[in-house]
Formats: sequence, C-alpha cells, structure tokens
Amino acid sequence: MGDLETFFEELELDLEEQLERFQKEVAKMRIGEVNIESAKQIQVEAYGSKVPLYQVATLSAPNAMTLVVTPWDKNLLKNLADAINDYYGSDITPNIKDDAIYINFPPLTKERQQEYLKLIKKLAETYRQRLRDIRNEYKNKIESAKQEGNLTEDDYYKALEKLDTYTKKYVEQINSIYEHKKQELL
Repeated sequence: MGDLETFFEELELDLEEQLERFQKEVAKMRIGEVNIESAKQIQVEAYGSKVPLYQVATLSAPNAMTLVVTPWDKNLLKNLADAINDYYGSDITPNIKDDAIYINFPPLTKERQQEYLKLIKKLAETYRQRLRDIRNEYKNKIESAKQEGNLTEDDYYKALEKLDTYTKKYVEQINSIYEHKKQELL
C-alpha cells in the first residue's frame, strides 16, 4: 500500500463516484413535473457519437407537464425521439410535431407515487450497500498493510477511523438526497 494520503484520495474518488451515480439515478425520476436537468442527461446518437441532448437541441418547458425539445439539426429528430423513449421507458411517449418533440408528462397518481417511493428507497439502500462494499474493500487493504508491517498500530487505527468517517459522510449524503426526493414526492 502506498502512502495513506493517496490511499484516502482513491477512497474518496470511489465514494464520490457512487454518490454521483446515485444523484443521476434519482434525478432521472420524474416527480410529477418536467425536470429539464434530468432531460439534459439523455445521451443522443448524433454525428457518429453519443452526445448529451442539450448539445444538439434546445429544451424548454412551456408548462409544468410539457417538455419541448427542438433540435438544431432537423435530421436528428428520429434519433432524439428514440433516445428520449429509451431514457424514459414506457412512462412517456415523445410526439414529433412541427420539427420539435413534445413530451407530455402525466400527473402522478397515488399508486405511481408509492411505486416511486419504494423505488427510491431501494435505490438508496443499493447505493448505501455499494459504499459499505467499498469500505470493506479498503478495510481489507488497510488490514493487509498492517499484516505486512507497512502500518504501525497507531496508523492502523487512525486509518480505520478515517475510513469510517469518509464512509459515514457519503452515507449521510445519500440519506439526505433520499429524504429530499421523498419530500418532493409527498
């Protein structure tokens, strides 16, 4: 094991990556109204590569339930519609009209709201588990370093304490995002 500073930088990068993935997953969830930030994440096949939707089209929300996507190149309409359909799944159907794509978001029913609550809870638990798995992986590295004689007893306990501090920080952030999204739903 290299020096502890590099070790914890790598740990934080791994934890941060999981947090960002969780944020993206949660942002994708439609909570009864248009979420332009969520739509910006959609990847579209354009000019031979995948690019974010906002780089090939203008996004606007004329009202709380409608998203209008106006491509700068009209030849991309079909690709945009396909990407939007893939992103939102069976929830939403994009409609092409007048060189733009209209996406109508139906209001959330109580039943759908409960489904989202369960899904968000499950997603949060999945990401908390991923953080715990990362913690265990790094804990094993710390223990190996101690057994190999690369860590003193004091450094070993300090490293374990710091590991727990980092893990707790990121678990709390996931809990915070979960609670915020839960409140949006209710």
